[in-house]
Amino acid sequence: MMKFWKWLGEHHQSIQAMAAIFAGLLAVATIIGVKWQIDAAARLQQQQSARDIYREYLNLSISRPEFSAPDHCKLSGTPQFAAYESYVSYLLYTAEQVQSLGDGWRDTIAAEIGVHSAYLCSENAYQADDYDPQIAALVEKVIAKKCEAIKPCDGQEDLP
Repeated sequence: MMKFWKWLGEHHQSIQAMAAIFAGLLAVATIIGVKWQIDAAARLQQQQSARDIYREYLNLSISRPEFSAPDHCKLSGTPQFAAYESYVSYLLYTAEQVQSLGDGWRDTIAAEIGVHSAYLCSENAYQADDYDPQIAALVEKVIAKKCEAIKPCDGQEDLP
């Protein structure tokens, strides 16, 4: 037992240095762990917010079926047209939020965007610079196929 105490006395500075290094490493590991936990919580919150926004978009679609399945020519020029424009803006905002949920939502959002292609193809209705580049690219891809097939409203050469 005396040998142990003698050895401890001779090496106490080395033991203290190793303990300090270990405490420092433990502190760094703790900081990394806390950062990871905060990031994970932020991702979960972002995903939940995206789901909530999409749910609200669906509720809006149910309450305003004239916007969720629009007749662009009938809406154009009416007082409801401004509300419809806001509806489409909300769809694109929803698309930006939902993209954080992964690629599985891309087809869902593309289908929703396609329903509104007559509006999105109209002059000054859609400005790609106003949206996230990924969503802007998706909108461009969806409407590129549909803009050529859209016929002008009666009495109009071009869509409004």
